[in-house]
Amino acid sequence: MGLTLTSDEDNDSPMNAGSSNLTPKKKRLQRGGDALKSEKQGHRDQKFRSEWCLNSKFKYWLKPVIDDVFRAKCSICNKDFRADISVIKNHANGSKHKLMISNAKPKTQNSLQTFIDKSRVDPLGDKVKDAELLLSSYVAAHDMPFASMDHLTPVLARCFPDSKIAQTLSLKRTKTKCIVKNVIGVHEKENLTKKLQCTKFSILMDESTDISSVKTACIMVRFYDEESSGIVSNFWELCQIFSQHDVQGAEEGATAERLFNVVIKTFQKRNINIENIVGFGSDGCSTMMGKHNSVASRFLVLCPNIFIMKCICHSLHLCASEACKQLPRKTEDLARDIHNFMKSSSKRQAQLAQFQKFLDLDVHKILHPSQTRWLSLIAVVERIVEQWDALRLFFDDKWLSEHLRAAEHIHLGLNDCYIKAYFLFLLWILPKFTEMNEYFQSSKVVVIYLHKKMSTAFKDLLLIYMTRDYVCKTELGDINPLEKKYFLPLKQVCK
Repeated sequence: MGLTLTSDEDNDSPMNAGSSNLTPKKKRLQRGGDALKSEKQGHRDQKFRSEWCLNSKFKYWLKPVIDDVFRAKCSICNKDFRADISVIKNHANGSKHKLMISNAKPKTQNSLQTFIDKSRVDPLGDKVKDAELLLSSYVAAHDMPFASMDHLTPVLARCFPDSKIAQTLSLKRTKTKCIVKNVIGVHEKENLTKKLQCTKFSILMDESTDISSVKTACIMVRFYDEESSGIVSNFWELCQIFSQHDVQGAEEGATAERLFNVVIKTFQKRNINIENIVGFGSDGCSTMMGKHNSVASRFLVLCPNIFIMKCICHSLHLCASEACKQLPRKTEDLARDIHNFMKSSSKRQAQLAQFQKFLDLDVHKILHPSQTRWLSLIAVVERIVEQWDALRLFFDDKWLSEHLRAAEHIHLGLNDCYIKAYFLFLLWILPKFTEMNEYFQSSKVVVIYLHKKMSTAFKDLLLIYMTRDYVCKTELGDINPLEKKYFLPLKQVCK
């Protein structure tokens, strides 16, 4: 059996071509031979097509590259690539792109008309807003802390589970504060401004009594309100007297000129006519009510027909305070010493309660006589007179057992019959002033009864030590309270 050699044509047969993975020579020659093998045809670039942006998979992030029509860009990944549909699909299926798109929401912007139409067909939203305004008004009207709103809205949601309004409420302390300050407050100030622009009104002014370093002055306006058909007193503004950056004002001090300018500017910046001011009221200090250089004297120059009136409550308090100075200093010192001895010790208060129970008295605390609370003095006197026997026994025991110097002074005062007589006198005379003071602090219009009430009170005081014929038959302006020949005998006065 001999070995047969094959020709070149046989090596290029289709059978051998499958084993060598080569194109047969004959076909290569027909296609151009080896010369075409080196001339490999490249990939044809594709332009960006706007139809790709309509695809729901690409429309939120696929963008064209402005300077190159053959490139595309992903707005979420901030990456550009070849504008080829296969490349775009590969990028969309990439893990990095999926992570980026899961953290980013589609940036769609509704038209203005959409919001307008939505507000028109959303009655529940309007009702929720009304509820939030009413709740904020309630908080402001009753001086409630804004922090309470953090708990109120969840309580309302649980109380009214069938109410869509209660379930939709979203009102906490910050939102309540903003509504009161920026909505309700601004609206009420604008409403009050419109009324003052066409109405005659009076100004009531007083300084603050706080102990902070920032001093303020409160301005109230009083006028006839046609809406409520009555005379009302409304808060106008709380003015800061000294600014942190006003060095010259701090050197000048709270002078009458400065206070007057502060008040006038609050009305001028609201375009309120100064001629509408018909009255001014304040306390009787010289800065406010002095005859020549005061806020009142400047109002008289600016508004010649203005009515100036001092605060009758201040006047009554000053009269009572000045009269009390004629009493021994021991009387006031005793009231303060008793309170100071008891206020910081719960042990002493508990020991006093034992004496109160022993004497069958009500267990009451000792009150503090305040300088700025005019009606507090009568309450202090009433409490000390009520607990006099229990206090005397308590301080007798303290002095004998502990020998404290503070207890000794109180022990001697409570055992002094003259000091007790002064307290009983105060218990009788102070209500004559405090009742009038309470009456004139009423929110009602009582100025028309001012002369009658003061005349009656003045006659009651005169009848204590002067003859009835002289007081009742003499004109009030002609009565001389110091005319000794009309004084009652001392025995009759004591009765």
